[in-house]
Parts: sequence; structure tokens; C-alpha cells
Amino acid sequence: MAKVVTDKDKTNEFLNSRYIEEVLPSKEKAVEMMGSGKQLVFYWGIDPTGPDVHLGHTTNVFVMKRLVELGHKIIMLIGDFTAMIGDPTDKEAARKPLTEKEVKGNMKTYLDQIGKILPRGLFEVKYNSKWYDKLRYKDWLKIAMKFTQQQMIARDMFQERLKKDKPIGMHEFDYPMMQGYDSVVMEVDGEVGGNDQLFNMKVGRDLVKEILGKEKIVITTRLLEDPVTGKKIMNKSEGRYVAINQEPDDMFGKVMAMPDSAIWPLFAYATEVPDEKVAEVKKRLDDGENPMTLKKELAQELVRIYHGEKEAQKAKENFEKVFSGGQLPEEMKEFEVGEGMTIVNVLQGSGMVVSASEAKRLIDQKAVEVDGKTVADWGTQIEPGSTIKIGSHRFLKTK
Repeated sequence: MAKVVTDKDKTNEFLNSRYIEEVLPSKEKAVEMMGSGKQLVFYWGIDPTGPDVHLGHTTNVFVMKRLVELGHKIIMLIGDFTAMIGDPTDKEAARKPLTEKEVKGNMKTYLDQIGKILPRGLFEVKYNSKWYDKLRYKDWLKIAMKFTQQQMIARDMFQERLKKDKPIGMHEFDYPMMQGYDSVVMEVDGEVGGNDQLFNMKVGRDLVKEILGKEKIVITTRLLEDPVTGKKIMNKSEGRYVAINQEPDDMFGKVMAMPDSAIWPLFAYATEVPDEKVAEVKKRLDDGENPMTLKKELAQELVRIYHGEKEAQKAKENFEKVFSGGQLPEEMKEFEVGEGMTIVNVLQGSGMVVSASEAKRLIDQKAVEVDGKTVADWGTQIEPGSTIKIGSHRFLKTK
């Protein structure tokens, strides 16, 4: 067992780090519990509703990494059961249900992706299908009876749907209780999650207190939000995100395509650069420095984290060659096309986009070219030997 750090100053420093938004029941109580010398158990849960871990998830992993350094035990919970239902948080409509096969496909490389930040041997992995597949209905009713419809319907997103006369599925009321029950089954001392998960995590606090008779720490992390629009910078549902397993050139290009307003939040919450660097970035932006310069630094840092220094430098050079010199990159991702494949098939099949809807959106925005000509039709067929350009700096060669 790792030695637990009991130094209150170090625990306070952690709880006041730039990644953390709120601590329940209070920072003082968390310092007391974490400084007791007992190894606490914290968890972070992720539902595999898509195949990628993206930059919006990494804030939570950085926090879990710090908890390991403080000597505590951490669990990565893969919500393979809850993913089939879908978290209603911030959703204007119920999520599309996923099949068990789709969920298994999505989570295939999750641990490898998380391992790019936190090595595999430093955390335990659990899957909530292990208990939900066996849970009897009468036992679930005992959990459900601890909450009221009024508690659930009071959530802002449900109130918004009611105002717009949009349906609310009964299963959507179950989701917070299921996330809460995860804490009970694993007997955790704490949970880490984005601040949009606060309602669900508070349900877990209530259940842990009532069923296990103990306190549970809730640590909410800051979301990657655009300070201008207030919207999430990474959005899986819309296919607008940077995945941490993307190829270096793709990752660099996607970061460069981000709005200027995303530069500071990404430096602050999606990297581990020192606080002094984050403050410096803010000052340089406020002083009117060209955002392109800072965005290149950001893109290079992110590629370095996931692919190393050499690949980061190479990705920067490739970007500058294409963007500034109007040249084709020396190396391009290749994709083998079959007879009758459309541009949408090729973009999705090659992994250049995460969904057919994203491919169609890019085509509608006139952001896709084939051999120098803008694609206007979703059904455009692609031949071997074509060069496809997505946006201003992403390329694909067909064979």
C-alpha cells in the first residue's frame, strides 16, 4: 500500500488546484478525512457512449493522478451498463439507447487511452454491469423509494424540457440513482467528476450516508467551457472534440481549428503545465498577442503529452508547411476505398470524423475538398488515389 500523505498543506494545495471547482461536504472536512492516515478510495466513472476519451475527460484523470500521488486508492469505473441508458445531464432530449454490442465496441481502448496519462497499474478497474446485471427488481425498489419525483423533476434540464413540452423518460430518473448506487456497491470514500455531475454525485452522497453510514467526499472538476459562448468546448454528441488517441497531425490540426476563446481553458484544464504558464498565457492574450502563436504552443503541448516531444515538433512543422506554404504534408493518413464508397463513408470509415452526421455537417459547411475541388454532395463517390482535405490542415489519401 502506498504511503498516505497526511501533510495538510499538500492536501489543501491539491483541493485548491485549478482543476477543482467544488468540494463537498467542505474542503475542511476533506482535509480532515484525507489527512487521517487512512488510505481512502476515490472513483471516477465514465460511460462509453462513444469510442474516444477526449480532452474534456482529462481534467478528471489529472485529479485522479494527484490522488494517487497523495497515497489514496483510485477506481476507474466503466459505466458499461449505465451507458446503455445514457446520462440525461444537460440533454434537451433523451439519449439514444445503445446496445450491449455498441457499448463493448466503444470501450475497447478506453483503458489504453486513460493509460496515456495514468499508467494502468496505478488504478483498479470496475464495470457497473457486474452488479446491475444481477440486481433484483425488489432490491432496486428499495433504492428508488429513498427518493421522490419532486427531487428528480427539480433538475434544471428537466424543468427546461417541461417548459418546451419535451418528453422525459422514466428511465432518466433512474440514472442519478444508479450513479449514486455505484458509490454504495464499491463502498468508496469519494468521487471525482465534472461539475455538471454534481446532482448525480450528491445522490451518491445521500445513499452512502444512509446505507453505509459514512461520509463521502465529492470533488467536482471544472468543465472545458468556452468563456464567450458558455458552451462545452468538447461535445461527444455533436462530434466536436479532440480525442487523446488521435494521430499527431490530426490532433494538432483540430486544436488549431478551435476558437481563440478556447486557448486559455485548454491550457488551464487540459494540460499539466505549471500555474505560472497558465497565468502567462492569460496575460499574453489580454495584452493582445496573436492568438495563433499561443494556439501553436497549446497544440504542441497537447501532442507532446500523448505522442512525445519528437512527434509534437513534427506535427508543428507539418502544420506550418501546409498552412503557411500551401503545400501537401509529406506524410498523409491513408485509407483503402471500396467500390461505390461515398465521401461520407470514407470520412467516417477512416476515422477522420466520428460520425456520419459530422461528415455531412463538414460537407454542408464546404469544409471538404477532393483533389482541390469543394465537395457539395454527401453521395459523392471517392476513387483510389484521391487527396481529401478536411478544413484547412487535415488530409487523407485514398488507395
